[in-house]
Amino acid sequence: MCVTSVLPERGRSESECCSSVNGCAVCGGRFGLIRYYSWRTALCSKKCVDRFRTRRERDHRWLFRVQAA
Repeated sequence: MCVTSVLPERGRSESECCSSVNGCAVCGGRFGLIRYYSWRTALCSKKCVDRFRTRRERDHRWLFRVQAA
């Protein structure tokens, strides 16, 4: 017989459950009149788009080195 304990669900604020809707995924800033997207990720500016792309490229290069070794 398996006994599972039920943990009480802690109260989550609205910002915790849907933070990507409220702000930019890179800097957390507010969206302006134009919202940019890269890989289905909402971003606030072209500067954040560039940061996001360089981060993805850097992660991809690191992953490729690990797989090659």
